Amino acid sequence: MIAVLPLPLIACGKREMPPTAEQLHAEQQRSTYGPTSDWRLSDATWSRSTQKMRDRAYLFCWQKRRGDPQCPPSQDFALILANHAESNARAAVRGERPGMPFFDAIRQRPDAYIAARQHCMIVYQDGGAADARSLGPCLTNAVGGDYFGIVPVP
Repeated sequence: MIAVLPLPLIACGKREMPPTAEQLHAEQQRSTYGPTSDWRLSDATWSRSTQKMRDRAYLFCWQKRRGDPQCPPSQDFALILANHAESNARAAVRGERPGMPFFDAIRQRPDAYIAARQHCMIVYQDGGAADARSLGPCLTNAVGGDYFGIVPVP
């Protein structure tokens, strides 16, 4: 009696290669938000990695959300607002814009913002540090902002 061993099926189709860094950067240049060199980035340590974070985010879109035209711009928007939140927190600690309730709160308890930032970054890293869409809402919320624009501002 001859034993028949099951063999794994081999896909006959051609597997698409991931985009190159040049292709990702070309897509970023064409995006609504343009190159990161045009963005007003925070001087926070993590902000120096914004371009690399954006590259990973675009690759995430290619791998997980291919065909979703909203994925790359939502990554960009999240990274821009995360940097904006960081800049606001730093401005608050430096005493800029007194009389703004959220800035006053950050100024009085800068350690609370630091804890919130650490939480946001841990969630981002635990998710593989590829999908940056969580950073915008998380850090914007940490400075009292409304990422989704659902609360009317008088």
